[in-house]
Amino acid sequence: ANADPSVISSLQGPVQDAIAPGRWIGQFIGINSKTVQWRFPSSSPSEVSKALVDVLNELTPERKEKLYIPNFDITQADASKVHVRTWTKNEWLDSLDVSLTEENNGCVAKASFYATGFLPTSIPGAPLVNIGMAWFPFASPGPRGEMLQDFRLRALEGLVTQKLKQQSMPRMSGL
Repeated sequence: ANADPSVISSLQGPVQDAIAPGRWIGQFIGINSKTVQWRFPSSSPSEVSKALVDVLNELTPERKEKLYIPNFDITQADASKVHVRTWTKNEWLDSLDVSLTEENNGCVAKASFYATGFLPTSIPGAPLVNIGMAWFPFASPGPRGEMLQDFRLRALEGLVTQKLKQQSMPRMSGL
């Protein structure tokens, strides 16, 4: 079973998420931040939003462990955006930000996953120290030599695609 983030992380997480100093430079050099486009040609933004939330809420403990997100907090989930704070086991805070746009009766999702800071949010004062460390590039290595954010985005895109296919299948009547 996964415990929730520590009290310190729970208090500092929203602040660090809002300022995200780890992304200031990271998004330009792409080592701890990744943005991709997902296309769902036959789903609306609200369907994609719901599918992503369902996928996250249905993650097994093993899958959470593989994605390095044992804890997360969905802070927004509507037809325009899904925003999720995710904590690693050691309470580094990474954010998933997905902007949803309708396009040709389908949905285009601009998905970003990024580290919010150099220090984990379990350390008192981490958001302030992380502002000072914003210039310091750091990587987030993931499995098989892939960057963690790339790996997570690829996995989530596959899970959301699968979920949307399940949801669009005609419901079989019990006859």
